Amino acid sequence: MTKKFIKNLAFVLFINLLIKPFWILGIDRTVQNTLGAEEYGFYYAILNFTFLFNILLDFGITNFNNRNIAQNNQLLRKHLSHIIVLKLVLAVTYVLISVIVALIIHYSLKHILLLLVLCFNQFLLSFILYLRSNLSGLHLFKIDSIISVLDRFIIIVFCSVMLWGPFPFKITISWYVFAQTFAYFTTAMIAMIIVYRKAKTKFFRINWNLPFSMMIIKKSAPLLFLFF
Repeated sequence: MTKKFIKNLAFVLFINLLIKPFWILGIDRTVQNTLGAEEYGFYYAILNFTFLFNILLDFGITNFNNRNIAQNNQLLRKHLSHIIVLKLVLAVTYVLISVIVALIIHYSLKHILLLLVLCFNQFLLSFILYLRSNLSGLHLFKIDSIISVLDRFIIIVFCSVMLWGPFPFKITISWYVFAQTFAYFTTAMIAMIIVYRKAKTKFFRINWNLPFSMMIIKKSAPLLFLFF
């Protein structure tokens, strides 16, 4: 067990050191310099705003699910569809509150449109974290590690083509944000397929169960502090 843990830890460190420094210093910094302080600052201000109510997207569910699945692998098949519906309900709540507050502080239409896309990105990131909690709960640490950097890898590929590709292309903040959306969505779908197959269920049904949802929120509440 110790040997396996050390191997997985080394693998995680390796792929993170391989991908994330290039993302920060190569892509994000280049995009910032290319777009200029005004346009990138506009994006960064809205991005920071999306973090204000980000806690509504999870409510401690990811931490609870990680521990729960690790202790009871068979619950993945039973809980998967219910928790996904709960995550969608929380996502709608998050977007509504974010937009309402944005309107109260007089965000313009341009701000609101970018805010909606970035809120969707935040939901995708939260959804990826939930799916990864299932993978780590099943002790699929290498797959979890790959999923943890897959979105950044996809963004690096797209942005590298836009920034240094052979075809003339002027990158804008919209293209940059949509590249992130595509990367997060693709990563979420790949993670979803893996988790779905590990759940060993023939059919996936979206089920809303209010008592179950309230039970999950109640049990997740003590772990909310970790997410916060």
